[in-house]
Amino acid sequence: MDLRQVRYAIAIARAGSLRRAAGVLHIAQPTLSEQLKALEKEIGAELFTRSSSGVRLTEAGEVFLAQATVAVDAFERAVVAARGKGQALRIGVADGLCDVQARLFSHLPGGPRLRVVPMGTAEQIVSLTDGSLQAGLGYAPGTLPRGVARTLIHRTPVHALLPREHPLAAEEILTLAALAAEPLVMPESDGGRYLAGFIRHRLHPRLGPAAATHDLAIATVEAGAGYTLCVRPGTTVPESTVFVPIAEPIPPIEVVFLWNRQSEVHDLVTAARQLARSG
Repeated sequence: MDLRQVRYAIAIARAGSLRRAAGVLHIAQPTLSEQLKALEKEIGAELFTRSSSGVRLTEAGEVFLAQATVAVDAFERAVVAARGKGQALRIGVADGLCDVQARLFSHLPGGPRLRVVPMGTAEQIVSLTDGSLQAGLGYAPGTLPRGVARTLIHRTPVHALLPREHPLAAEEILTLAALAAEPLVMPESDGGRYLAGFIRHRLHPRLGPAAATHDLAIATVEAGAGYTLCVRPGTTVPESTVFVPIAEPIPPIEVVFLWNRQSEVHDLVTAARQLARSG
């Protein structure tokens, strides 16, 4: 039995029509129809009922596709495992998460060989989807493709990081209105979410110097050029700076471990879950 034909049948079932499946598979519809007929002939049963509105699985089709999907997934995992045998796993790490990376690796038994690749969260998701990356550490995205999984490692409230000599640094808690008049230093990678927090409260923050990385944001704050919101409390920062809580509710900073569901990264997933439990 041709594995390609089985994949075609799975695509047709997911698309609900030959026309849409042909578009997804980038092949001609007559060719797809011929391949389906050949598969049905070999099985000895019709897998779909056809109508003007599309196709539906027959009872035999439901039974076959349920087992075939499991078999194809197992085959693809076997291919990924064979190709990766003896090779280093590639793990992407987003800016500002070197401390989380070190803590994650401390939970590993020392089995897998790892190659760390500095990479933003959005780029990690693309690379995880196409298989060029096996795992990643990033900031919680909104949605994920079907083949990418995640587990929450760390959640922390947003605090303002200011120079210790700044007039607002002595406050026990700061409002966004008080901060809006001060220059906000944002990393180029994820500054948008902090602007949204101000806009939600009908405030227009004063933008300060941009920072290419979280480390540069910290250095810019230390130099007295403004404050930042991107740095997680608990991160090692210079003694000349201080974290101050924010009064208004702002979505917390969430750090997640991401992985390709078909990659052999069981030790990494276990380590990530241990790290999540340890806080």
